[in-house]
Amino acid sequence: MRKVIIEGKVCIGPTFSKAEFALIKRNLAKQKGLATLADLLNVAGNIQRLRIIYLLHAHREMCVCDLAEVLGLTDSAVSQHLRKLKDKNIVRSRRQGQTIFYSLVQNIFTTNLQNTFALDETKEPHAFMHKEIA
Repeated sequence: MRKVIIEGKVCIGPTFSKAEFALIKRNLAKQKGLATLADLLNVAGNIQRLRIIYLLHAHREMCVCDLAEVLGLTDSAVSQHLRKLKDKNIVRSRRQGQTIFYSLVQNIFTTNLQNTFALDETKEPHAFMHKEIA
């Protein structure tokens, strides 16, 4: 048993048995999708790429020059962000004449992001950090 102080309170643990820890560790090791999720979150976690995802959610599809204008970035910078999002199957492109339009790929990851955009917690800075789920 060890004693740890967290936020001024004593945490005495561990609270699980050795057998329970072994089971928890085995179950965690089986969660191979966590690495994929971490990779997707890492790509989407960049503020400019998240803004691109939001804009594509809100406007269905946009071209590089429109995204660059809204974001105040160069076409080259937007193209680099879009390449990373496309590589992770978050956005797709279609050509119309000389213009390439981008839109969101509909998959479970982008659907969850779009659902998150609708939450009150994402409309105010840091609002989610002060709310607890009952």
